[in-house]
Amino acid sequence: MYPERSLVARPDAVRAAAQSPVRFGFHPGAFDLEHIRRLMKRQPGSTSILHLMVRRMRNSVRSISVMPSIMRNIQYSHSSLDRNPKSPKTRVDDKFLGELESYAKTLGIGAVGYTKLPRNLIFRDLAVLYDNAIVLTMEMNAKKIDRAPSEETQAMIFETYDSLGIASNRLADFLRERGYAAQASHPLGGPVLYPPLAELAGLGWHGRHGLLITPEFGPRVRLTAIYVNIENLPTDTENRHAWIQEFCSTCGLCVDNCPPNAIFSEPIVHEGNSLTHMDVEKCLPYFAEYYGCTICIKVCPFSKGRFEQIKKRFHEGRS
Repeated sequence: MYPERSLVARPDAVRAAAQSPVRFGFHPGAFDLEHIRRLMKRQPGSTSILHLMVRRMRNSVRSISVMPSIMRNIQYSHSSLDRNPKSPKTRVDDKFLGELESYAKTLGIGAVGYTKLPRNLIFRDLAVLYDNAIVLTMEMNAKKIDRAPSEETQAMIFETYDSLGIASNRLADFLRERGYAAQASHPLGGPVLYPPLAELAGLGWHGRHGLLITPEFGPRVRLTAIYVNIENLPTDTENRHAWIQEFCSTCGLCVDNCPPNAIFSEPIVHEGNSLTHMDVEKCLPYFAEYYGCTICIKVCPFSKGRFEQIKKRFHEGRS
């Protein structure tokens, strides 16, 4: 069961909109250790996505070893809601935000952004408690991305998921201890579509692969968010990274190098202006069979740490 689904019945919940997307992938319960053990005993001919992933992961102690921690933190993000103060504060000042961001850095957070959560980014049939979002990024190791697809890359990705999940829960507790109400969201299977939320928070811009491209690490990031009752977060309506869209339209390395040809040359635009950048039916089987793939991140020019150089050349080429 999705822990967030139980929030839908709460009268104070912020629910998905009619045009909200359906969450694909794996629900948190899929990573129950007993469920994984059962899958590992299934016949080799099984083609379920999770079984294919488990078949790859079972030879990697590092990948499978973080699953108990991931599961604990997914559950804690829900159970810890009972720790929210009964009469929470609703406003912050710059000094407090500075302390929050400094603490986030000690937990390995790469960047922090703030935005209002649009209901159409909440996955259908799910809900959150607050529509003010603190969005977080965490870097994925560049050298291990360069070895994708590999067991080592896959292990690093799951370790990043785990570290970011731990960090989001600790930051939520930091907020609660100081009188604010917070709902942490785990990076693996959260209730909200993260890349456009992070884009609204000014943390980057989406590439043709649909992933957020950040100035710090390119697309080598995992994302999560904390939903809070704070009414005066310093949101910004202008995103200075919008130029990335035009650059990506002339690049296409992710499209050309995608092994299962799953990335669309032009995204599909849905009702409500949501975008689909990849063919899930092509992507997920390959993703599961080949250590989480990650080729689209590997070949992206922004993954090499040349953001400002690329930006400068792009603007010079237009002048």
